Amino acid sequence: MFESDVHAQQHCFRFLPLPQEQGLLKIGPLGSGHNPRSVNNSAGLRIPLWKAKSVAADPLAAAPDPAVAEHTDDFLQSQLSASTRDAYAVDLAQFYLWLADRGKHPLEVARPDIDRFRNWLAEPVGPDGKPASNGRPRYAAASVSRKLSAVRAFYSYLTDRRVLPASPAAGVKGPRVRREPRGRAITDEQVRRLLDEAAKDGIQAEAMTRLMLLNGLRVSEVCRADIEDLRREPHGGYSLNVRGKGGKDVDIPLNERTEKAVLATIGVRTTGPIFRRQDGRRLRSGSPAPFVPLNRQAVYRMLGDIADRAGLVGDEEGQVDGVHPHRLRHTFVTMLLDRGVPLAVVQDSARHSSSDTTRMYDRSRAGWREHPTHKLDF
Repeated sequence: MFESDVHAQQHCFRFLPLPQEQGLLKIGPLGSGHNPRSVNNSAGLRIPLWKAKSVAADPLAAAPDPAVAEHTDDFLQSQLSASTRDAYAVDLAQFYLWLADRGKHPLEVARPDIDRFRNWLAEPVGPDGKPASNGRPRYAAASVSRKLSAVRAFYSYLTDRRVLPASPAAGVKGPRVRREPRGRAITDEQVRRLLDEAAKDGIQAEAMTRLMLLNGLRVSEVCRADIEDLRREPHGGYSLNVRGKGGKDVDIPLNERTEKAVLATIGVRTTGPIFRRQDGRRLRSGSPAPFVPLNRQAVYRMLGDIADRAGLVGDEEGQVDGVHPHRLRHTFVTMLLDRGVPLAVVQDSARHSSSDTTRMYDRSRAGWREHPTHKLDF
């Protein structure tokens, strides 16, 4: 996973078109005037209709046959990080659908097929999603690089397991990934407005916003936060045990107002996710809706709505083009550096595995504010 992959993070997941929209699922009625209860995938396998809409994100459903599905499941289970498993699952599902649309089997592809997949990912497209020479890339360079990493890792795994004699993805070159943080942090004044608006939205929204903005939590870490991860410190106050990238556990101290917001969100509960929502499908059916952990999409929507109401998003001077979880993490690092916190301490606080990552934020911050253009006061 790439921390600089903000273009993809702004949309959380750039959802793939439904397989039936791509012509990969053949949906036919069971009888005149009746909706089908199941559909055929490109391999002729029956898939329940309720699952058809999730095929684009489920590599086991998108696999052309049970053998590939089993290999895929084994590969995903070999990954230690839950975030990596989730990301690889979406990327492999997309790869399988792309292959199926071209009549290719995952175990029979060659190097040129992987090259064409990479080129398709980076192909300029217009607003309608169709190729356009003056359009924007279908995916940002960091997204393309991550998706290729998933494909490379999958075929490397198959090679190690002797399923294939060699990896068709070996040597495939990825795009050059920008090594500077995209976008910029929000200002201190915008931080106050965002926190004020989050508090108006509700205690859960305030707690999540504070954790991302004042503790630098990633959206996946917020979604996985569990009540049992909250710990009372011997000298007072609370910390939150977070499992970040690479499966590293670290205790994150909470300041007083963040602590109050988190505890108020939990209430009298003693187990389960800190942040949750009611299952929308059960709500629509009219039956009692159970609470489920908050997902990434819900966090992105909540943050976007709060930022809009706070007046942070727009084309006017000082406004930004969007507020997403990584922009809050970027702001967290920038605020620490602005306040003179030593680089090594900022690295530990942001849980960057390399000081080079922290230095990128420092260079970006200095480059934006100290660029010579500001000396030209025309």
